[in-house]
Amino acid sequence: MTISMVSGSPIQQNNFDTTCEFTTNPVEKDVGQGFRSWAWTEPYRESLFQDGLWQVDQAYHTYTTWLNKTIPRDFHGLNPFDQRACLRHQANIFKNAGYDTYNWDIILNGTVGGLYQMNCIESLLWSKQNEYHPQRLSATEFGAFILLDTHNTTVKVYLQTGPTLGVPNMNWADNPIKKDLADGFHLLTFLHLHPFDASNTKYQDCAGTCIPSDPDLNAFASYLKEFEQDTAWITNGADSFRFSLSQLGLFKPDSESETNVGRPEIYRGGKTHVVSNDM
Repeated sequence: MTISMVSGSPIQQNNFDTTCEFTTNPVEKDVGQGFRSWAWTEPYRESLFQDGLWQVDQAYHTYTTWLNKTIPRDFHGLNPFDQRACLRHQANIFKNAGYDTYNWDIILNGTVGGLYQMNCIESLLWSKQNEYHPQRLSATEFGAFILLDTHNTTVKVYLQTGPTLGVPNMNWADNPIKKDLADGFHLLTFLHLHPFDASNTKYQDCAGTCIPSDPDLNAFASYLKEFEQDTAWITNGADSFRFSLSQLGLFKPDSESETNVGRPEIYRGGKTHVVSNDM
């Protein structure tokens, strides 16, 4: 099923039959504390990377029905399926707390990367996270390395699902990735989820924004150095932001952070002095 996003409703079926699914079974392992690893070796198909081609099942319908009701109701009418509106909403919250909004600006004005509908492989990995950690119950994240071979015949995916807002270290994937690289694969991307957090009504930041946090930028720099990663992808389960790591230096870390990790993914208080924004 191919779907495309329209205002207020993420699901619209088109009149041609293309399925979004993995054709192979993953190797699955329990890596402790509620985290699981998943490894696919999948035949390459263009449809895996087709924007707007999603796995739409009852679980996704249940989630989007909840999201369409909850976010507009509790966050001043915000449409969760309008990524630009979500970015502007969050940028204003951070700006009022004293943060520079430069990184939001360069996404919104197209200086870096692009905003897209979620593609098939992003949808499949979101669905696996939602299967084990339903997003309407609590905001949690997954992380995934996606590799392609030189001739575009094989896709390898190393996914970690888990119960936390944030992706802990995926050291278990390091050796398999290094072997794949030696065998002629390249690391296309590291994908992770930026979920909506409907519980954060106190600060009115429901997140769901596909902007890299400062910890994300640090992780991307590390993967670029260690694995020569090509791109970085962030999805919220409907929209995605993707950019080449050749543009990584266009982002600016928060220079006056109160913590060692820099600007967080979601605002939960702190840093109240005003920083001017010239953009």
